[in-house]
Amino acid sequence: MFFKIKFILITILILISNVALSNENIAYVDMDLIMNSSKAGKLIAAKLSEEHKSNINYFKKKEDELMSKEKKLIAQQNIIDKSELEKQLNALQIEANEYRQEKNKRINDLSEKKLKATKKLLESINPILSEYADKNSISILMQKKDIVIGKTSLDKTDEILKIIDKKINKINLN
Repeated sequence: MFFKIKFILITILILISNVALSNENIAYVDMDLIMNSSKAGKLIAAKLSEEHKSNINYFKKKEDELMSKEKKLIAQQNIIDKSELEKQLNALQIEANEYRQEKNKRINDLSEKKLKATKKLLESINPILSEYADKNSISILMQKKDIVIGKTSLDKTDEILKIIDKKINKINLN
């Protein structure tokens, strides 16, 4: 009996000492902040926002044109022949369908550009993160969003953001 208690006690002490002597260096980074606050990230966001605004203006102009054609057609409803009215209505529907298709295509293209640009930026950032982890003997570098509670001294976002701004100035969107 005494031997069993002694064995269990020694085993627990060995396990606790192994955990306490762990030399793993862990840090975390706010990738969302880096993606949005870095020079390259801001440049990407500005270009995509500019293209989005351009699309909105284009769509608004096209919608206004279609609405005016529709109003004009409604106003001429009693004046023109029924077959001519149906012909013009069909033409207007075809034009409206083309507009919807173009709008969807432009929206999808913009989304695809955003994904590609984000992927390129991440691909450019990953070697910097690896190099930083190697230089600072960091074993595990985690994303901040995956951490429930952590010491603020383990947050390396600002340091890495400065390095990224020095090394990456621009990401090509095309």
